[in-house]
Amino acid sequence: MLTTRLTSSEEKKLEEYCEQNGLSKSQVVKEALAQYLAKKSIVSAYESGQDLFGPASSNKTDRSSTYKKRLRKMLDEKHSH
Repeated sequence: MLTTRLTSSEEKKLEEYCEQNGLSKSQVVKEALAQYLAKKSIVSAYESGQDLFGPASSNKTDRSSTYKKRLRKMLDEKHSH
């Protein structure tokens, strides 16, 4: 069981909604809470695919952060001959 405090304005809106839709306050609050919790439990795209991200076939995890350094080394080797 849960008790919550509403402002008089919130309670009036809730009562009007319940009356118009033939629902009890408990039904409306339960449904609203279920929707709220479902929305909050949605994971980000990154979290959904996290197991798919990581090193490629090279198995090196620093490929993107060392790109410029590796490129410079390859160009220096190519043009030093």
